[in-house]
Amino acid sequence: MAPGWRRLVEVASTPPYRWYLLGQVADTLGVWMQRLAIGWLVWELTHSAGWLGAATFIKFAPTIALGLVGGWLADRFPRGLIVISVQALAVVKTGLIALLLALGALNLPVLLLLELLIGIGIALSQAASRALVVEMVPADRLPSAIALSSIVFNISSLIGPVIAGAIMVAIDVVACMWIITALFATNLAAYVSIARRISRPSASQGEPMLRAISSALRHAIGHDGIGPLLALHLAFTLSARPLIELLPAFAGGVLGGGVGDVTMLTSAVGIGAAAAGLYLGTRRQGGLCLLVVYAMLGLGIAMLAFAEAPTLLVATPLAVFVGAGMTIRGAGIETLIQLASSDQLRGRVLSFYGMLLNGGVACGSVMMGLLADAIGLRLAIVVMALGALGVWAWVHPRRARMTAALEPHNPPQV
Repeated sequence: MAPGWRRLVEVASTPPYRWYLLGQVADTLGVWMQRLAIGWLVWELTHSAGWLGAATFIKFAPTIALGLVGGWLADRFPRGLIVISVQALAVVKTGLIALLLALGALNLPVLLLLELLIGIGIALSQAASRALVVEMVPADRLPSAIALSSIVFNISSLIGPVIAGAIMVAIDVVACMWIITALFATNLAAYVSIARRISRPSASQGEPMLRAISSALRHAIGHDGIGPLLALHLAFTLSARPLIELLPAFAGGVLGGGVGDVTMLTSAVGIGAAAAGLYLGTRRQGGLCLLVVYAMLGLGIAMLAFAEAPTLLVATPLAVFVGAGMTIRGAGIETLIQLASSDQLRGRVLSFYGMLLNGGVACGSVMMGLLADAIGLRLAIVVMALGALGVWAWVHPRRARMTAALEPHNPPQV
């Protein structure tokens, strides 16, 4: 077996990470199934695209407002207990939706309230969830562990909606929600089984919340590696991630295709993302910072080419490169931040990462949508990609200092 694949197998079989990974398989399948099911329920209740957008915003907006508080919690209290509490909330919330549906008592205000509550839970636990991985695997296996989680997430994004759709067609949406509840309960059981290993006391010194957040923010911005990485992360989250949300408009409005074309482009992004995750998990140690920097250049160029694609045949392979670039951005940057952060600061620094991710998606989608209405979707993608490449041009001359700060013991081996 090749060394890279051996590392993946070793990481996947490392207790307690193997139980965590099995839980993540169930959880990410449930998340992607729930996206389709909740979207369908909102549509059935309102027949309004506006309410569909509002439901998504209600779920993810709390991360923008409370994500930094979640980072402080992750550095102040046992991270495992935070994650277990929110996962239990997810089980109750999904089961309650299924029960109300079965009783014919579900209405839009109740559904949106439940989505808001779980959104608050996600906001307060996201940093703790990300920081848990480093408690379960040695530092030299962290890149492979994060890459495995990325692979699971991207494969689930491909098959989760298909499974949900099949259940909703063959049975009904109530059955789908009960199955999602069971998947979330499986993840909860996995967390409980390793609770002792992931619930150790925090290493934080107990600073007041606002002082703790501001000190971590100063550290992240002033760090020779983390600051430029977060700038790249925000720039390409603003520009590349909204492109996925607007694939239906590109396939239908630009290429003149239908549902099959949207499916083809979405699947191509997922394939590229999964392939990049495999590469990150099996590559040799070292040189990750340079890989991320040059992959962002490739992502920007792929977006420019995608914007001008004349046909589906040309756009599909470009979508593979877009998906690969986004995974290297997400998993690569998260790995570097995890390795460069002390345990006392890790939760708060990762909360900046998560806040920029969710805020970037929300704001970028609005920006690209408004630009598309004003100048057309092709030109809107070009403008957003050029903006991200402008940030890349600012970061590129700093690559040597970034590498020295982020990977002082690993020579570049891209």
